[in-house]
This record gives sequence, C-alpha cells and structure tokens, in this order.
Amino acid sequence: VILLLALVGGGVFAYFKFLHVEDPSKSYLRTVAAAMLGDEDVFLGGFTEQSRPLVAGLLALSSGKHPRKSRLHPYHFLVTEDVEHVQVEGDEAWVEVRRMGSRDRKATYVVPMVKVEGTWKIDALQFDAKKRQVDRAH
Repeated sequence: VILLLALVGGGVFAYFKFLHVEDPSKSYLRTVAAAMLGDEDVFLGGFTEQSRPLVAGLLALSSGKHPRKSRLHPYHFLVTEDVEHVQVEGDEAWVEVRRMGSRDRKATYVVPMVKVEGTWKIDALQFDAKKRQVDRAH
C-alpha cells in the first residue's frame, strides 16, 4: 500500500513539475492577486527576469502614489481581473484585459507573456498598454 501511494504521489508530482503547463491567464491573475495583496516579491516574480528591474524601479518611484489615480504606477494597467481573451502562439501569449470598472468594450489592451521554464511570465519590456495588431496580410 505504501509503495502504491508513493508511486501515485510521484506520478502526480512529475505531472505538475514536468508536463503540466499553466494557462497564461492563471499566471497573470496570480501576479495580479499578489499586487492586490501587497506582496511585492510574488508580484515581481510574475515578470520575466529582464523586465523585473524596470518594474521594481517603477514601484520604487511610485511608492507614494495611489495605483488607481496614477497612470505611472505599475499597478495602474496591470491590476485587473477582467480577462477578455487569451491567444497563445508557442512560447508567447497575449492576455487581453480590461481595466476594472470600465464598461467600454473597446477599452481593452494586451499584456504580453512569455513561457520561461514552463511558467508564463509578463514581459514588461514589450508592454505598451495597447491592443495587439495582427498582420492579416500573411
């Protein structure tokens, strides 16, 4: 019985460690939840390694500003639970979101994400708070 439980436990662990890939929207929402709870380390962990220094610098510069009132605060565009659409192409994803409280359907923008070691991370260096334009000529 113990051997059987160890095999099942090992199989479940291996699945979640090596085979299971989390949906980009869930990774995005985990980062948003960390921001809402004030957990700066987990919030910064939701970004690519290259973009973390940029976001950390913006957090330090905007420490005295209210996130909902300052467009310069990193939380202003990123902290929303309204995920409209997710598009995945290989190791890149675009999570289309809408600002909390906005009823305008056209007020959505795209948060770019990349898969890093099986986990989706926000790429702040590619983020421009606009809709993603897809080249339809191809």
